[in-house]
Amino acid sequence: MHGARIGVVAALDAEARVFSLAGALSHDTLIEVGEQILLCVSGMGPERATAATYRLIAAGVDGLVSWGTAGALRPERKPGDLLLPEAVFWAGQCWAVDVAWRGSLAKSLSIPFHAGGVLSVDAPCGSRAAKAAFLVDYPSAQGVDMESGAIAAAAHGADTPFIVIRSVVDPADQSLPAVATASVDAYGRPQALRLARGLLRHPAELSTLLGLGGQMQKALRTLRTVAPFLLRAGRAA
Repeated sequence: MHGARIGVVAALDAEARVFSLAGALSHDTLIEVGEQILLCVSGMGPERATAATYRLIAAGVDGLVSWGTAGALRPERKPGDLLLPEAVFWAGQCWAVDVAWRGSLAKSLSIPFHAGGVLSVDAPCGSRAAKAAFLVDYPSAQGVDMESGAIAAAAHGADTPFIVIRSVVDPADQSLPAVATASVDAYGRPQALRLARGLLRHPAELSTLLGLGGQMQKALRTLRTVAPFLLRAGRAA
């Protein structure tokens, strides 16, 4: 992506903030990050990701990045592991990422990463049983998210190259506590009342929830390490 203007789609506020953004984040609008990065914080799910991708395409970006966190499908993947997939599976289809762009970024990285594919789904995949079932159907998939498929489909329709950069939060053998998904909004922001009610009903989930917070921090540290390489790729001449 030499001299290109890159469009980045992040679902969650925390995923976007690794770019050292200050102040309140604007959702569903375009945020300038450096000279050649446009960021859109979409919220979770394929519909929001599609809308964000089309905004970036309309702004004239030369390439698109599905950026953020993922759950692991393969048992050897751990919190904080970096995924740099070669393909995205969604809705019975498979989209290949841009080979040259991915390869250039991979060569520049200072930390290990894992290839293979990423599976995109339409609803949160929080149970170990669901992850195991998905791995049977998609044995090359390293992780699972809710946005990469929609971004890939929109990018393909607009003939725009794309890549995926994801960091693992929850391992394959971990089921997420119900309160983890029920107590945040579409941008991953905790909702205090929902959280309190959930913990009152399921107090035993508190320790798991605290552990999940630590896992999220590992994933964000990985993204924070990768961000400068993406920024340099955007400025490359």
